[in-house]
Amino acid sequence: MTSTPPTTSSDSFQIISSLRYEPALPNVVDERAADSHLLTTPYYLLPYHQDRLLSAARCFKWTKAAEFLRQELGQFRQFLDTFIPDKAEAWRLRIIIDSNGACKVEANPTASINPMNLLVPSDTAQSNTWCVNVDSESTTPSDFTTHKTTARDGYTAARLRSGITSPQEQAEVLVVNPKGEIMEGSITTPYFRRRKFGSGNDSASEQSGPIWVTPPLSSGGNAGTTRRYALAQGFCTEQVVSALDLVDGEECWLSNGVRGFIPGRIVLNGSRRIPLER
Repeated sequence: MTSTPPTTSSDSFQIISSLRYEPALPNVVDERAADSHLLTTPYYLLPYHQDRLLSAARCFKWTKAAEFLRQELGQFRQFLDTFIPDKAEAWRLRIIIDSNGACKVEANPTASINPMNLLVPSDTAQSNTWCVNVDSESTTPSDFTTHKTTARDGYTAARLRSGITSPQEQAEVLVVNPKGEIMEGSITTPYFRRRKFGSGNDSASEQSGPIWVTPPLSSGGNAGTTRRYALAQGFCTEQVVSALDLVDGEECWLSNGVRGFIPGRIVLNGSRRIPLER
């Protein structure tokens, strides 16, 4: 079974981006971080969040929303500042913009984390490992999987099929397209150890470059902010990842704009069939 994309009526959805306000973030940035200007304010990867919202507004041809999002970054930050209840605390921000360019920001308390988890995994402190399942049904790629919107019924259904009933659970489900390719996680970007190619004598080429890969956008997943950051940092490269290639118990990484980078472990049900296009 495949999920049905929502309608494109501008009254039925808004574009969104969720990010962390972390007052300790500027203190963990060091000179090794590429594009460190992205992390010098408490708003985690704010320029990328503004970019992703603008990209979505352009995709859906929301002229007024695009006009709002083209404002100078400092001005956008000042706008967000008005929604922070206490600048000494960490917050989960949810930026919501409609087709008329009206923007609201929801600020909710969020769990404390080691700010080092907001950097790429090679520089992070270990945190609790999440259980990572694979969805038992496929999802059809669309503008609503490429861009983050309030039309998230397909992701909610995938989580419920995997037995995840609370956002507080340390668990994730990987969304699969009709070709059997991993698209993304329901609330995260996944990263997998690189599958080795070439002959057994080609060890040099096998070992060069990053050892982690993330699914390309052509597989249908979201153009996430931490995904963009991980690629810019050189932590990973893009590579198609088939659900059939995943191994029970293998380690992986997950990331999103609120929690940063999280270690995970694949858990497969031996009787589960990976959804393939018929």
